[in-house]
Amino acid sequence: MDRELEASYRYRRLGRRAAVGGGIAALALAVLVLLPGWLRPSVAREQIRMGTVDRGPVEGVVEATGAVAPAFEGVISSPVEARVEKVLKRPGDVVRAGDEILALDTSAARLDLGKIEDQLAKKANEQQQLRITLEKSLNDLRGQIEAQKLDAEASGYRAEQNRKLRTEGLVSETTFKAAEVEAKKAQIELAHLQESVEEARRSTAAQLQGIELDLATLRKERDDAQRLLDLATTRSDRAGVLTWVVPQEGTTVRRGDVIARIADLDSFRVEGTVSDVHSSSLHPGQAVRVKLDDQTLDGRLASIDPTIENGAVKFKVDLADARNPRLRNALRVDVLVVTDVRANALRVPKGPFAQGGQTEEVFVVQGDHAVRHRVRLGLTGDEYYEVLDGLAPGNVVIVSDMKDYTHLDRIDLK
Repeated sequence: MDRELEASYRYRRLGRRAAVGGGIAALALAVLVLLPGWLRPSVAREQIRMGTVDRGPVEGVVEATGAVAPAFEGVISSPVEARVEKVLKRPGDVVRAGDEILALDTSAARLDLGKIEDQLAKKANEQQQLRITLEKSLNDLRGQIEAQKLDAEASGYRAEQNRKLRTEGLVSETTFKAAEVEAKKAQIELAHLQESVEEARRSTAAQLQGIELDLATLRKERDDAQRLLDLATTRSDRAGVLTWVVPQEGTTVRRGDVIARIADLDSFRVEGTVSDVHSSSLHPGQAVRVKLDDQTLDGRLASIDPTIENGAVKFKVDLADARNPRLRNALRVDVLVVTDVRANALRVPKGPFAQGGQTEEVFVVQGDHAVRHRVRLGLTGDEYYEVLDGLAPGNVVIVSDMKDYTHLDRIDLK
């Protein structure tokens, strides 16, 4: 038969049940109190970067890539039509003024020069022959004039004698008249011979003048041909680096063809490339910042290539310090084209928190936590963003990448 349990046993079992129930209740209460804190995300302060909102200048920039290039590049053109016999220098070689770059076959140019010299000699001989002919003609005319003078004097003497005899009635009127006519005819022939001398001189002088003009033209052609032949040595006119040269020996180049390019390594410029989406923001004369390691060089946008290739726009930058010793040919640099400037703008330090839109979600630090704010940004500079709305001076903003937390209104900071 059953016996009633002892009172002490019943009290001990009730105590154990009460203790278990109280523990469960306490645990449930602790969970309810601590669970929100456990579920709210937190970020360690040492894992984030923060910046303070303040006022100051902000430059709107377009970021581009660039390469250093020589500021000046000279070309060497072929002075004559010739065949390339030998390439003496190759692209990349450093050349000094006077160094020969190519050897050209100038036999055709020398042949042309020889032809001009032959024509010059022939024309000079023609000139000499004309002078000899003139002198011979003048000598003949002088002899005829002297003989005619004697005839004229004799005719005059006979006419004078007949005039005296006619006065005395010793000769007829007809004989007297015939003597006078003969004397006048002799004088006319003498005058004609004297005029022939002057005409011969004028005619020969005109012919000699024409030959002299031909000679002058031939001399100029000869000098020009000789000068071009002298220039056919293709020597560098400056010190620099050879950037291009006719690549193949045996190539025939025409007069005026570019056969080599030499860059001056004393001064440099920058050739930049940027996406064509920024083409409308670029204008000649804009200020440019070129980042050269830890140094920044100032410059101006000099020109913009109107051709867009593979979605990119090319432009050239003139540097204020074009002879900076740290500049090297083909050195890669970062280029910042300044498109706008705000002298006293509300700004926040630049960081990956911004995703490139005009409206961004930003966390503002408030004690041990950060609260999400919607912010409207303006100009994008190299170091700062312009703040148009949503922040105030003195706000401390998390500028690190926070895209994994933008769905939260608040996060704790540890």
